[in-house]
Amino acid sequence: MAPPSRGAEVRAMASKSADVRPKITLACVDCKERNYITKKNRRNDPDRLELAKFCPRCGKHTSHRETR
Repeated sequence: MAPPSRGAEVRAMASKSADVRPKITLACVDCKERNYITKKNRRNDPDRLELAKFCPRCGKHTSHRETR
């Protein structure tokens, strides 16, 4: 493998816990099934995310909350 060129910076990869935009799972409030995976910005939305999404198990639009 060739050595890095002049002026190239070596950056360490960020750990999953320090990620600014982590993957989160959304679970239906009614049936507790985890239906969706999305990303959120931890700096803009520090509290738990809640969205109205379609739940295929319930067959209707329900509230989906972020799970850990």
